[in-house]
Amino acid sequence: MENKKNNIVIFSSGDQRQTITKLSEKLECNMCKCTLWTNLFTRKNNNVKYALLPTLLKKIPTFDFAIILATPDDAVYRARNGFVENFHSMRDNVIFEIGLCVMALGTNRTIILQDEKVRLFDDLIGVSGIHNDASLLSASALGVKCLVYSSVIQLPNLCDNIIEYIKSESHTFSPVIIGAACSTAVAYFNMFVKRIITCIQNVEQNDKTLKILVPLYIGHDIFSDISHYYKDCGFEKMTKVMDSGRDISFYYKIEDDNFLVCDIPTSIGASYQTARDILSIDAADIADVDSETRFLMKEADMFYLTLRKLLSSDFISNTNNVNIVLDRMVYNL
Repeated sequence: MENKKNNIVIFSSGDQRQTITKLSEKLECNMCKCTLWTNLFTRKNNNVKYALLPTLLKKIPTFDFAIILATPDDAVYRARNGFVENFHSMRDNVIFEIGLCVMALGTNRTIILQDEKVRLFDDLIGVSGIHNDASLLSASALGVKCLVYSSVIQLPNLCDNIIEYIKSESHTFSPVIIGAACSTAVAYFNMFVKRIITCIQNVEQNDKTLKILVPLYIGHDIFSDISHYYKDCGFEKMTKVMDSGRDISFYYKIEDDNFLVCDIPTSIGASYQTARDILSIDAADIADVDSETRFLMKEADMFYLTLRKLLSSDFISNTNNVNIVLDRMVYNL
């Protein structure tokens, strides 16, 4: 995961296309692969209106991170409770895209670059009335990553901070994302990892190891790849009768008195169908042959990160006689 390019989608108002183009060029030089919102849609005829939402629902979940440029494009006049105020706001579609990105990718993977003149609507941060507190005007109050700047000329100077943040958050997961990876990882941990540890704790060999391999990518042939891996690496299948619950099957081999169990989670295959369902949405998007690959690589990463978090739990720390190894599977994927 260290050398993986992060797939970034960048949103802005229509007036800032040139700005985000320059920003993406800078980020592309730093292990990022950027897609601008302008490249998500098909405009066969400018006189024909079409729905943007299906395309956004379809494409946003395929990215690792979203960067949203909040610029003072709209002047807002507001009267509320006897008070009148005028302020600059980001375009309404940008506010909408913030919400979509947070729900699809999580707050920690949504980055807002906010012009200091932009006023955040107070309703979004759970307060009512008119407030002049500068801390309430920043999008950081939403829980997302927010970098404030005073001029678009400064944006290239923020790239180092953006890259540093992306690198750090690439190793964490958000439980609020569109996809099957997090939920299937939790189920796998509870239904297999806990049970197999209990099962192999009492085997005769002095050393006992559970090696879990999470594929780097989830393809349509993942199940056959997993079968070939077990066979090529000399693992045999065993079924053990459990004191409670159903019997448990696993693949193992003995190496130098080490009872080695290897498991490649087949439940991760659920993400393949999820990706196909989402990407089948009828939308006015351009032909994007990489969208499925982006989504399924991200799903595999999320499964791995979720499982790594679960394996640091108190339950695992109390299984001293079983060595647990979590790694990525590099095979014919």
